[in-house]
Amino acid sequence: MFLFPYLREKSMQPKLNKEIDFYRNQSVDTISNYQLTKFNELWQGIQNNVPYFKRLVESNDLPRQIKGWTDFQKIPINSRSYLKENVNDFSDYSREPDFWISTGGSTGNPLNFPSWKEESVNYEPSLWYARSFYDIKRSDRMFRLWGHSHVLGNGLAKYKKIIKFKMGHPLIGFKRFSAYDLSETQLKIAGEEILKFKPNYIIGYSKALQLLARANMDKKNDFQKLNLKAVIGAAEGFDKEEDKNFIGEIFGCPVGLEYASMETKLLAHTHPDGSYKVIWKNNLVECVDDNGNPAQEGRILVTSLYPRAFPLVRYELGDLISGALKNKNSVYAFSQVKGRDNDFLMIDENTPIHSEGITHAIKLSDKITAYQIRYTPENMYTIYVKSNSNLTEHDFNEIRSRLKKIDSRLSDLNIKQVNQLKQTVAGKTKWLIEE
Repeated sequence: MFLFPYLREKSMQPKLNKEIDFYRNQSVDTISNYQLTKFNELWQGIQNNVPYFKRLVESNDLPRQIKGWTDFQKIPINSRSYLKENVNDFSDYSREPDFWISTGGSTGNPLNFPSWKEESVNYEPSLWYARSFYDIKRSDRMFRLWGHSHVLGNGLAKYKKIIKFKMGHPLIGFKRFSAYDLSETQLKIAGEEILKFKPNYIIGYSKALQLLARANMDKKNDFQKLNLKAVIGAAEGFDKEEDKNFIGEIFGCPVGLEYASMETKLLAHTHPDGSYKVIWKNNLVECVDDNGNPAQEGRILVTSLYPRAFPLVRYELGDLISGALKNKNSVYAFSQVKGRDNDFLMIDENTPIHSEGITHAIKLSDKITAYQIRYTPENMYTIYVKSNSNLTEHDFNEIRSRLKKIDSRLSDLNIKQVNQLKQTVAGKTKWLIEE
């Protein structure tokens, strides 16, 4: 074990042990009481410092003290789109945020929200606790098939990130490979890099991992000699169970899924027993039907249980879960999650571009509030963008410049500003949709 990975693991171990002991010593029958007590501690600050909730409490629409589930369920359910339009109303400005975070994903409708540095203190031990399900340690070598948004930016920040990824990550045993271009040629190079790097585990966009395995079937025996602990999919689900099984067959190891989002951080993680385990120390998760009533299958709601600059309270993430196991109304495990369908943009029949590549190139523009790519049956693509100001050709050229870094052909895409994006029959705004 090299020095830096060893020191990283040593520094995390006391926090990880505390996390493991917490879950080991808690009975499922105590989850609900623990969470409501924890939420009440936060609720006092939220009702004083977050304008939306302050108004509801002062008008007596919400109680000052949450005495049980009946009181908790009086809190309105709020969607991402509503929070996006009212970010300041849902932010805690009792002190200044340290930075702002932007979501990505399949909606093309990023949410920008404030954050405090110490929020990661609650997040990282939980992450390593979840990975410990597969015996993954912080000192283990990781190969990551992921986005490289740092190469799309400009200025000093861009070069700081490049130095971090090129020098810092190798020191701690991480290797990152771009998941933007998922052509067979690039994925075969990724396969060779995996064999050279000899990681202990692999993490990547779920659908990218499936393409990685398919492009490198000839390396099956060599992959299995690596004795990988696991391959972990993230940012999206697999299209079908067979894809997950196929990846496991090629790499010769368990295949798991990390369920997280930019705004919630880690929510749940698969366990080798097949179910998703909710990280309920940090998140109160509900499952409700279309009418907002508790259900075993339905919409997922999230309430954060640690101090945040942008506290989430009964926040509707937009996904559906099924097979929910509960203590009262609190979900502590579930069997499946549906949503996060990140389609590929096909430049040609052999070159799929992952949605995150497009998202990263477009959302770096501060002026753009939402976007959508529409295509014809002949695979002619047009980018439609929304903005609160009139965009110029210079703004469009900046986007084209970033897209060109992913694939030169993307710089030829037509870009148009519109007031409204196209919706599906179900009323959803997808990032990629047919004209």
